[in-house]
Amino acid sequence: MQCGISLRVYRPFPNEKEYDFVKKMDHIVIQVNGENRIQMAVYDSYFFGAEALTNEYGPLSYLIRKELSIRESRYPLLIERGGKILVEEFQLVSLDRCFRNLTFVRLKAKVQIRGYAEEEIQYYDEIDSKVTNCYLTGSVLTLVPLLWYVPYNGFRGNREDQLNQLGRNALTELFTKLEIHSGHSEKSTESQKMEDPKPMPKPVPTKQEPVDPKLKDILDSL
Repeated sequence: MQCGISLRVYRPFPNEKEYDFVKKMDHIVIQVNGENRIQMAVYDSYFFGAEALTNEYGPLSYLIRKELSIRESRYPLLIERGGKILVEEFQLVSLDRCFRNLTFVRLKAKVQIRGYAEEEIQYYDEIDSKVTNCYLTGSVLTLVPLLWYVPYNGFRGNREDQLNQLGRNALTELFTKLEIHSGHSEKSTESQKMEDPKPMPKPVPTKQEPVDPKLKDILDSL
């Protein structure tokens, strides 16, 4: 019944590169209102009091600095001109009630690139499910609920899955909008380029069988 949730919120990115050092960028101000470095999410388990969850990948402000540091090319205007990223609100909560669990994420941020108008980013998402400690307790005590709860839990995901997924979705939304505001555009890939028309293969002449001289004379006379 205790928490036992590992919070692993980060930005999923293909071909992620290893990094050793997050650069210090004095010309970019990153501020997260009310940030607690040891609490990125809250899990209220119903039977016990609410518990603070620490993100294993670091607090939100660090994740933003890491993103800008290892993927500078995706934020050209922000890196060149500088500016400010203000996260006014970030809530990642799993609220467990006996017959209902509501997991939600709420993000409000403002981005100000020097020389450009301020942009506002808002995001909200939730998962409303029956993955609760009451149902878990009932499924352990009796067999019938267990046959329903286990497949349902596998389909909806447990509280840890839900929190991590919503947290990652919020980060992806934040950085995607930040890329757009910072003037990033996907360059054409090799697959998008016009391919040169491939030359048609030359027909290979079929080998002719030798013709009987008598038959050739008959054919020539026709």
